[in-house]
Amino acid sequence: MPKLRRRRTQPPAPKPRPRSYYLVAGVPLDEEMDCLRALPVFADGPLAERRPQLKVRRASTRPNRLGFAVPSQFRLSVTAYPGIRAGDVLETLLHELVHLHVGRAREAHGWHGPTFKRVLNQAMRQAYDLTMPTPRATLHGPYAEAIENLLGETAKRASGEPFLRSRG
Repeated sequence: MPKLRRRRTQPPAPKPRPRSYYLVAGVPLDEEMDCLRALPVFADGPLAERRPQLKVRRASTRPNRLGFAVPSQFRLSVTAYPGIRAGDVLETLLHELVHLHVGRAREAHGWHGPTFKRVLNQAMRQAYDLTMPTPRATLHGPYAEAIENLLGETAKRASGEPFLRSRG
C-alpha cells in the first residue's frame, strides 16, 4: 500500500513584538534594519526583496558574539548587554546584514574575507558616511568607535528615531 504524503504547512507567522523588544541603546533595531536594507550596496541581493527575521538576545554580561547571521535561514540576531552603546548596536546590525547579503564567499576566510570587508566598508560609507581604511581585523569595534564619534549628540540617541533616517 502506498504511503500518503503529508502536505507541508508553513509555520504560523510570528506574533508582532512590542516596540521595546527592538529598542537597544536608544536604537530601534527593526526600523534601522529597514532603512539599512534600502542601501544601494544591497540593491542586487535578497535584502532588497525581503525582510530578514531579527531577534534581540539579552545577556547579563558582554558576550563573545555580539551578533550572528544565518544566511540559510535568512535571520540575524543582535545581543543587548549592559553598557552597550548605540555605535556598538549599529555596527553589529550592519555587520550581520552584510553576512546575509554576501553569505560565505568562495575565498580564503569565506565569512570575513576580502569580499565581506569590501562590502561592509561600502555599506558603512553609504549608511553612516564613514570613510576610513578597511580594518584588518573583523572584530567588532572600529566602526562602532567611528559611529559613536558621529553620534556625539545624545539627543539623536534619545530620539528613538532610526539613526540612518535622522541623518537624511
